Amino acid sequence: MRITPRWMAVSVVFVLFGGILLSIALGEWTTKSTKEPLKFTEGEFAGEYNPADIRGSYTFGDVSRLFEIPLEDLAVAFRVSEPDVAAVSLKTLEEKFVDLGVDLGTSSVRLFVALYKGLPFELSGEDIFLLPEASELLKQKASLSPEQLVYLDSHTVNEATELATPAIQVVTQSSEVTPESTPALTLTGGAGTPGGGSGTPDPEHTPEANKVGGKTTFQHLLDWGVKQEDIEKLIGQPLPSANLLIKDWATSQGLSFSTVKDQLQALVDEL
Repeated sequence: MRITPRWMAVSVVFVLFGGILLSIALGEWTTKSTKEPLKFTEGEFAGEYNPADIRGSYTFGDVSRLFEIPLEDLAVAFRVSEPDVAAVSLKTLEEKFVDLGVDLGTSSVRLFVALYKGLPFELSGEDIFLLPEASELLKQKASLSPEQLVYLDSHTVNEATELATPAIQVVTQSSEVTPESTPALTLTGGAGTPGGGSGTPDPEHTPEANKVGGKTTFQHLLDWGVKQEDIEKLIGQPLPSANLLIKDWATSQGLSFSTVKDQLQALVDEL
């Protein structure tokens, strides 16, 4: 039997909407994305959520629900002073703590959750830092191995300004630690070095040699031997002020510092 175009169109519509209606009837149809990290598939923790798969789009409410951690503890650990802690997105942390000079964001939440719940987590990768409040909470409530304690002691933020009192409480950020708004960045500078910087490294931001991090400036990349044209090709614009922190530049451009950092690190590693 020959099927006409009209009957073909009717059949496609019937199959499409019929499948949707069947899914709804069975309770398997959803129009919203579910926030659920991957689970461990083997070993002692099989079936439990893997904290390494926590994403920046999650909120503290999601983390509290998925990993059964009190919101009060999460608020203390990451200085969340907003009235609705559960609604705060993890991706806001990186910008909130940009002035601390270290990478403190979603990866810090992953580390905190893993240690808090005693779940497996790789500590030999990139350096991940926690606030003093988070470290204090973990030492009080978690069962930490000697290796984890050593890592924690060497990866707790040491702020130049006076820290919050040791008592565990929700801390409201002062303007000296985290400004309410990030000042506008000037991406063009004067003469002297490629990109307009002075050519004098900032003494307050001395990174580990050949390792791109929160303290790295564009001048450091040049000093390590990365070519200016390679940097400009990667960032898609003329080289900014050489003494500008790469993290500050990424924030001003609305980019993920972690992504930019990895790409620039690849340039350094090729030298």
